[in-house]
Amino acid sequence: MKINRVTLYNFSSYVGENTIALDTHGEQNIILIGGNNGAGKTSFFTAIKLALYGPQCFRFQDKNNRYTARIKELINHDAFLSNNVKSYVEVEIDLPTDRVHTLYTIRREWSFIEKRLHETYSVYKDQQLLANKNLDFFQNYLFSVIPPNLFDFFFFDGEEIGDFFATGNYSNYIKNAVLTLSGYDTFNIIQKFCDSYIGDEEGNEDYDQVAKLVEHEEANLSAYTTRNSALESQKQQLTAQLVSAQEEKESLDHQFSRSGGLTAQEQERLETQRATQERVKGDKAKRIREFVESMMPLYITKDLAAVAYKQLKDERAVRQYHTICDLLDAQTIQDVLEQQPNCDTAQVPALAQAISNGIAKKALPSFPLESFTSIHDLSQEQESQVISDIVRTQHFAEVDAPQLIKAIAEKKKASQKYDEISKKIREALPSVDAAAYFERVRFLTERIAAYEDSLESVENQIAELEATITDQKALVERLRKALFAKAKDRTAHEFTARISQVMQRMISDVTQEKFHQIESLALEMFNKIIRKENFVQLIELDDNFNVNLYKKQTYTTHELLLLANNIGLDALEKRLGSAGLKEAAHLLTNDSIDELRRYFSGKIVTDQISFQDDIELPLYNRVELNQLSKGEKQVFILSLYWAIIKTSNQAVPFIIDTPFARIDTEHREQISALFFPNISGQVIILSTDEEVVGSYRAIIQPHIAHEYLLEYNVEQGCTSVQPGYFKEAKA
Repeated sequence: MKINRVTLYNFSSYVGENTIALDTHGEQNIILIGGNNGAGKTSFFTAIKLALYGPQCFRFQDKNNRYTARIKELINHDAFLSNNVKSYVEVEIDLPTDRVHTLYTIRREWSFIEKRLHETYSVYKDQQLLANKNLDFFQNYLFSVIPPNLFDFFFFDGEEIGDFFATGNYSNYIKNAVLTLSGYDTFNIIQKFCDSYIGDEEGNEDYDQVAKLVEHEEANLSAYTTRNSALESQKQQLTAQLVSAQEEKESLDHQFSRSGGLTAQEQERLETQRATQERVKGDKAKRIREFVESMMPLYITKDLAAVAYKQLKDERAVRQYHTICDLLDAQTIQDVLEQQPNCDTAQVPALAQAISNGIAKKALPSFPLESFTSIHDLSQEQESQVISDIVRTQHFAEVDAPQLIKAIAEKKKASQKYDEISKKIREALPSVDAAAYFERVRFLTERIAAYEDSLESVENQIAELEATITDQKALVERLRKALFAKAKDRTAHEFTARISQVMQRMISDVTQEKFHQIESLALEMFNKIIRKENFVQLIELDDNFNVNLYKKQTYTTHELLLLANNIGLDALEKRLGSAGLKEAAHLLTNDSIDELRRYFSGKIVTDQISFQDDIELPLYNRVELNQLSKGEKQVFILSLYWAIIKTSNQAVPFIIDTPFARIDTEHREQISALFFPNISGQVIILSTDEEVVGSYRAIIQPHIAHEYLLEYNVEQGCTSVQPGYFKEAKA
């Protein structure tokens, strides 16, 4: 894959449309992009990855609120000053499809509609827009060429690369890169599928065990069915006994009722009815009595009550008039007015007298005071009570009279019903005959209750047993199907297991060969760049894709024995590496590593060499990665990248940011001359003005296809893309 062009529109610090051509050809495989810290180099890389992978650029499986928030942060703030907010990234890539190279233009565009962010994803194949139904197919194909996590592998950040081996995931990066670029991930996928199928089958019993289980559960089902039949017979018998007892009780009730008897229930019901009628009589009698005692005298003298009502109102009006005149006399009002600011004291007496007279005139009753005489001497509470009673008397004909008449009629009706019920109770059968009836009814009632309880218990048992039988039938059916499937899958299981073993052997074989190639090429490039004699003489990749470095070291047999005793056999093997372990086995135990392990533990002594001979053995000593300087680590990782890409025979872009961040001047020239021109057909270098400059730039000059300079304007807060490079390079 190659990246031919990147266009950013209102993205991060890039305002408007900014296009950067990245196409390479022949030996001109380098695109040199200059820019100081904060100029937008990281945003440039993020735009490429975002266009290709969308939400998975930020490790989201799909679009969500967090993805939307990240996109809003990446849209340039000046874009929000427009009526139509718009931002996009567009990448043109060259992808191999069906043995030919095809140009794809991938565009992700964002706009705001009703204050909500909307993303549009479109792909053009040779300038022809792909239909929506083909977008998923293209995305899956792109992911198969370079998955998102593998794309991270080829973005080399010189500032952070020193921490590459400090994380526990570096082996996964190497594994993904080796398997995907070399095409071995297909074998791994097949093996995982087979192992998953085998793992599912391992949890099941074999055919004979399933057959025995089917037989056992069928016997349980038969026992449940027999028990259910017995319960059904018991249910029929209880039902017949219950019906017989109920019929006898109904017959007794009928005979007792015809002979004038009252059942206990009827006796209780009549007593309840009589008590109800007695309560109604009492309530209505109380209502009538209250009227006679309270309202009747007033109602009889209602004409006089009206005259008294008017007299009381007039007396209240006269009292209010005298109270107002006493409180608001002329002197009182004059005192109030004189306290007001800017008061004209000469006019206050006349004004106060006029106000006092006006209020008195307003409060004067409508009848002449000279001819009025107060005849009642009541308190306010007494007056209110008298007025209330008079008002009630005046409304009696409209409200209380109909209710009183209704109460008299209801009292009469309740008295009649009371007498009827009392008569019926008195005329019932003698207590002796009723006692015999009640005793028999009690017996039958208890018997019916017992039958009903027993019947309910049996029905519950039948319901539970039927549910159990249903579950048991389903279990037996599942087991029968499992038995049938077991017979069918036995051959498939064995075949899948053999496929998994074949895939494992194939992966092991091709990986080991690939490991040897990577180890050899990485060691060659590392020593060329580092230029330290005997610094590292062996690089090994183990089965878990962990990287180990070794240098030559001579041990005596006595020293090996001491090491095995002091640090343990596992630590000794790790220290020597697989190559050192094989060499020791060759020299000591005729190439038998298992025998060498027993030899180290002191359990056997061969005739070939004894540890007591103290023979010198040219082996290896592990070089701890954490003991390397940051610059040495970066040189080693560059060499490892080199080896992985070269052994894959795949055309993938290589992007490196701040390439010389940890590299001293001694190694910069070697990296410039040996690494950059040969690592890939497309190398994108993002450099500051203190790195690829002067002689280093001169070394790669013949291989440069394009040069750009990213300049950040602090006042305008935006990045501009200019052709060319730093004008004043520092050597």
